[in-house]
Amino acid sequence: MDVRSVGLVVAVVLAVVGFGLAGYFAVKPPMRVTVTTTMPTTVTTTTTIPTTTTVTTTATTTATTTATVTAAVTTTTTMVSTTTAYQPATMTPELIPVASSSVIVDAAKGATLRLGNIIVIIRPGTYVMAPSGRMLSTYNFSIIDYEPVWVGSPPMTNEEPVFAFAYAVNGHVSPGYTFVNQEGKPYAVVTVVRVPGTWTTWTWLGFMQEPNGTLVGGKYAFIDSWDYAGSGLFVNYQFVKPVPWIFVNTGMPAMSPVTYTEPTTPSSSEVTTMEPELIPVGIGTITVNATKGGAVAVGNLLAIILPGTYVKTPSGQILSTYNFSLVYQAVMNIPPLNESGIYYWPVFSYAFAVNNQISVGYTFVNASGSPVPVLTVAFLPPWFTSWTWLGYSQLPDGALLGGKYTFPNSWIPGDDYIVNVVFIKPVPWVFLAVEHGYVNMTDSMMQPSTTTTTSTTTSTTTTTTTSAPPVWG
Repeated sequence: MDVRSVGLVVAVVLAVVGFGLAGYFAVKPPMRVTVTTTMPTTVTTTTTIPTTTTVTTTATTTATTTATVTAAVTTTTTMVSTTTAYQPATMTPELIPVASSSVIVDAAKGATLRLGNIIVIIRPGTYVMAPSGRMLSTYNFSIIDYEPVWVGSPPMTNEEPVFAFAYAVNGHVSPGYTFVNQEGKPYAVVTVVRVPGTWTTWTWLGFMQEPNGTLVGGKYAFIDSWDYAGSGLFVNYQFVKPVPWIFVNTGMPAMSPVTYTEPTTPSSSEVTTMEPELIPVGIGTITVNATKGGAVAVGNLLAIILPGTYVKTPSGQILSTYNFSLVYQAVMNIPPLNESGIYYWPVFSYAFAVNNQISVGYTFVNASGSPVPVLTVAFLPPWFTSWTWLGYSQLPDGALLGGKYTFPNSWIPGDDYIVNVVFIKPVPWVFLAVEHGYVNMTDSMMQPSTTTTTSTTTSTTTTTTTSAPPVWG
């Protein structure tokens, strides 16, 4: 047999084997086979198997080499069959817990909790309906962060999963539990996250919770809705179940509906007056549809208008659409506050405005006209406090001239932030800091909280505070 005949035999053998392998791999998309043939003196076959090994065989022009090619091809086929069991398509999705934070909630008082870039506000009046039908007025609420494994991308997308989180009630992550009000109707917890503008979440259902906390199985159920408040802050007020949500990178940046305006420079007569004055230095405004709500961030403040928030005007008219502004103010000629011999110094102030009006004559209400609060998150140390400022006159440029401290406000202290859940009027509030040492004037409505990181080491931090009745602000 001459060289040309040997080359022809080898080519036929490789063609048959190549077509056989191609037919075998056609039903296994993740595998790729590459065959490279160099004629006439040498034939090289290379089979690349992802995550396992690479086998290369070389056939020369001798008769004994032809037998070597046959044996090599048989071995290659056996190895490919062995690796098929490890393909991603056969893996069960898992959400593996990596960190958690917990707080004991008294439903009548509410609470707040933070884990990393996630803040949860549990409003007063938030109960839990257990699978048995029993309503819980005291419960352990947790935020849990997870590492998603083998979850893939959401349906009809190539979006990359980033990380996951879930809520838990008494250790249970389950759609069988529901956050409800006193009447047993769904009552969402409010979620605030700071994430890149291209991220969003999908709800993950169909899982089983293992004793070690891992969530096994499940699938993407539906995409969630978030309001972008600006400054990297997103707000959700629809979560009524302690279930997991997976953050994915959509690649599409979110658009904020907030309009930021430059305040008018105060006139020289305002600056030289010795009267107290609150001067706007930053304003964020959104147009609110009362049925949908909204959120706006300015500086270190975040205002959250919950769905179902209307406005009652001084004339008694109920507004279902209105402009809501969060006004950041500098303080001028504001005296310190002397409380029982302890001096508190004004640092800055802020106000809500409805259609540019900062007035006690307006009230945030529900559809039936009952007052409902606009929530405030202030990223301030928990020893800050605030007082409602009344008795002022609003000038054409938006500055508030005159006024005085009227009463202290109630805040829920969190981890490097504080939350107010009782303000129902678009009026100003002045933030104050104590002159010497640490005195917490913040009235708390939360129970001890703990934070746990699941790793080789575990740390726990517990904070205990007292409570007091809220005021409307």
